Amino acid sequence: MNTKKIIIIVLSILVISAVSWKVYDYKTNTRNYSTGIYERDINYISNTNSSADRFITTLHEQLSENPDNSKLLTKLGAAYIQKARESNDPEFYSLADDVLNRAIKNEPDNFLAMAELGSVYLSRHHFKEALELSQKALSFNPYSSYSYGVLVDAQVELGMYDEAVQSVQMMINLRPDLSSFSRVSYIRELYGDMQGAIDAMKSAVTAGSPIAENTAWCRVQLGNLFYNKGDVETAEKIFEFVIKDFPDYNHGYGGLAKIKVFKNDYKGAIELYKKALEKNSLPEYLIALGDVYALTGEKIAAEEQYQKVKFIITMFKEKGVDTDLELALFNADHNRNLMESLEDAQKSLENGSKSIKVYHILAWVNFKLGNFEEAGKNIERALRLGTKDPLMYYHAGKICEKSGQPEKSKEYSDFALKINPYYEKLYAAK
Repeated sequence: MNTKKIIIIVLSILVISAVSWKVYDYKTNTRNYSTGIYERDINYISNTNSSADRFITTLHEQLSENPDNSKLLTKLGAAYIQKARESNDPEFYSLADDVLNRAIKNEPDNFLAMAELGSVYLSRHHFKEALELSQKALSFNPYSSYSYGVLVDAQVELGMYDEAVQSVQMMINLRPDLSSFSRVSYIRELYGDMQGAIDAMKSAVTAGSPIAENTAWCRVQLGNLFYNKGDVETAEKIFEFVIKDFPDYNHGYGGLAKIKVFKNDYKGAIELYKKALEKNSLPEYLIALGDVYALTGEKIAAEEQYQKVKFIITMFKEKGVDTDLELALFNADHNRNLMESLEDAQKSLENGSKSIKVYHILAWVNFKLGNFEEAGKNIERALRLGTKDPLMYYHAGKICEKSGQPEKSKEYSDFALKINPYYEKLYAAK
């Protein structure tokens, strides 16, 4: 046998040995080092136009025969989370919490159950707990894109923006899909890169199923990005196409209602906001509807919507959702319970959140209380990333006006009123 043949044989043995080791490593560590079909199954529950009810019924039937199956319990938890999103009923978060904890008890290294439970904590606005659960999930499987998504969301809500940028890069490296692209978009939006945010959200829409609810959500977010960039015509077209493709999608109607307000078509806006509220009484659209009534001078009708908001936020709090920040901003905008709102915002800061949202609310509540120096400090912290949020800029303009910064006040106010020219009239009516 010549030397060349010997070399070829030796190399072949080495290659076969290496491949065999890789196969063995994968088979013995698949739970820890592969997302696999299991994670795709979880994602599928939200990546469909079918109601979560169908999944819940099917999973209950399967669990009746195998009640301790950790994977089935995890899928049921994911279905409950989707149902909560569809119905705006926080009771489904409690149900998800229960089955996901059972899944983890039955299978202590079930990283997807941990990540899903982290998603429940995100929805309840318990961001530190969500952060810890996502980190624990990633310690079991560092290649889980879903777990990185929960981690990114928790880091953003806690104001850990540098860390969130690194985490979202890891996520998109693992799986460039709707979930990762949409988070890239949000991070870019936070940093004021509106065109970059639009480009990433377009990628999210393209990556999603054309008939899925989460794709419709991304299309609405794309419309909102164009709106906040000042391109109202493109935003309107996007919202119209969303309604055409998803006739029952409340966020499509909410987006188009915003365009009607921009064009001073208050009657059209009221009809669309009512349409958006037909299925779910979402606080954001109740507030928006109340604001339109306020713009038209219908104070009683406006107050009816605001009372509904207060009731829903209170109900969510009773069901374990931390709504203090949302209520604080609502109260500050409507001159209600200002001292209590200040305490709630400060509590979020003390609990570890350094997000621009917390500083924005602290700034606005302090402004309403006449603490203009403190308001000025907090609004600068809120603006530190360059986020192009028109409401935050409008508040910043008012704060700078009172703190002796007329040039900044004009700059911020001009930016906000270019996007939402009705702000001045609305705040005068409140």
